Amino acid sequence: MFEKGMTRRNFLTGAALAGVAAAGAGLAGCSTSAETNAGTAGETMKGGNAWETVPEPITDIASTVETDILVIGAGLSGCACACAAAENGGKVTVVEKTSTWNGRGGGFGAIKSRYMDDQGIVVDKVNAKQHWIAQCASRANEDLISKFFADSEEASNWLLDKVEKHGCAVIVGAFYSHDDVYAEQPGYHMAMAPKDGDLTSTGFVGAEVLYLDAVAAGAEFVFDSPAVQLIKDESGKVAGCICQAADGNVRYNASKGVVLATGDIGGDADMVKAYAPIAAEYGQPRSQYTPVGANTGDGHKMGMWVGAKLQDLPLPTMMHPQAFCWFHGPFLFVNDDGKRFMCEDTWVQGKSLAINRQPNGEAWSVFDANWKTDLVNGLPYGGGMFWDSFRPYGSDVSAAPEYFETQIPNYIKLGNAFQADTLDELAKGIGCDAATLKATVDRYNGMCEAGEDTDYYKKPVFLTPVKEGPFYALKVGPALLTVTGGLKVDVDFKCLDENGMAIEGLYALGNCMGDVTAVDYPINVAGNSHGRCITFGYDLGKALAKA
Repeated sequence: MFEKGMTRRNFLTGAALAGVAAAGAGLAGCSTSAETNAGTAGETMKGGNAWETVPEPITDIASTVETDILVIGAGLSGCACACAAAENGGKVTVVEKTSTWNGRGGGFGAIKSRYMDDQGIVVDKVNAKQHWIAQCASRANEDLISKFFADSEEASNWLLDKVEKHGCAVIVGAFYSHDDVYAEQPGYHMAMAPKDGDLTSTGFVGAEVLYLDAVAAGAEFVFDSPAVQLIKDESGKVAGCICQAADGNVRYNASKGVVLATGDIGGDADMVKAYAPIAAEYGQPRSQYTPVGANTGDGHKMGMWVGAKLQDLPLPTMMHPQAFCWFHGPFLFVNDDGKRFMCEDTWVQGKSLAINRQPNGEAWSVFDANWKTDLVNGLPYGGGMFWDSFRPYGSDVSAAPEYFETQIPNYIKLGNAFQADTLDELAKGIGCDAATLKATVDRYNGMCEAGEDTDYYKKPVFLTPVKEGPFYALKVGPALLTVTGGLKVDVDFKCLDENGMAIEGLYALGNCMGDVTAVDYPINVAGNSHGRCITFGYDLGKALAKA
């Protein structure tokens, strides 16, 4: 797994673990000669990247903490694991590099839940599974996907019980595509904090609720304590880790296991360029991850240093076209030159990747005064994120244009959208040649009238002309939410080495875990990233507590 070569000990990039780079040259030894932190210090893995250099072990230890289960990272998957473990009698310690738990996003995806049962919502598991595999180019681990499908209901109901006890409102969304080619499934749950209460989340409350319940069940959380190095005992088992604290390095010994729940690599520009280059130029700089810059692939690095294998490259990205306007529908798309370049009725990731290849990594959704009627007429055949509003399941499709009608003026105020009485004026807003834009619109309108898109073969139901003013142009650009790839694991979430053998004592969850997605993020089960964090965190927490 290792090659001789790069021997420098300053192994972290400027975007890597906060506070570690300056100390990198001085890191040395574990507490006994029988232990090791990884391969051989100073050797470099096959990629040859700076962060792939194995650091020297740390020997300067200020204090030691004994625990059973050590979870590194207090995001959604880490909090789920800690909560499930503590509730099942486990002695749990969670170390987190930032000053608090971390949560983001609008909800989570489930294959089944009691909320779905109550509303008669049924996921077509065969369709969902096969589309997932296809969107991952048949390179994802089917056993992990099947495990999510099988365990989602129990874990989802576990969380739903919790958010209800905290007074949260829950809906299952209706905003999924009904397209036969880009088939998506219902099952996206949104759980929001009550206006009057102690919860602080402004979006999905899952991480906060799981953190609070984990603490109530006895889990200990240590913040402002970045993990910097894993420890192996003489048998090769990962037995703990070393964290940096204000008073010096703290060694955590974990008798039952160490769980890497450190998130993705999206905040480390060099890692993104090396492992997910498709997002490097436009997606990563527009990242909407919070807290900004915290997701620096810490678990990926520490895991690789002790022999864990990264899934096949390039890593899949969750890039959504939400960097500018959050509405663009299936309408005519043009680039900054005013030229059409794609079939617009594709899925979320498809839009992002196609736009990513355009000048400046941006495009414009162009439509006319009839957009509300066109949108409603198309929703029974398409839909999904950025095409439909965040409507609750069972609501009337007319709610979508009513919502976006209030949002478009906000986009205009921000300078990300334009409204004009003529296409010449619209072209000025876009910054393109008016003759080019008008020629594009004329050709598009002609195909709309003919009922056949001979350029990109958009479905006829979505061929809506651009004829009647006022005209609109909404700016569309991809943003990187997360890189959903990581370390190879088995169905028990144990990290695997280059020979496919489990590394005892080391586990990975969330976006530090690999192979459940590949090549691209399968949006056909919307919210599956959060859904997997909850389900797999719940599974692993219970299993470790009972081990």
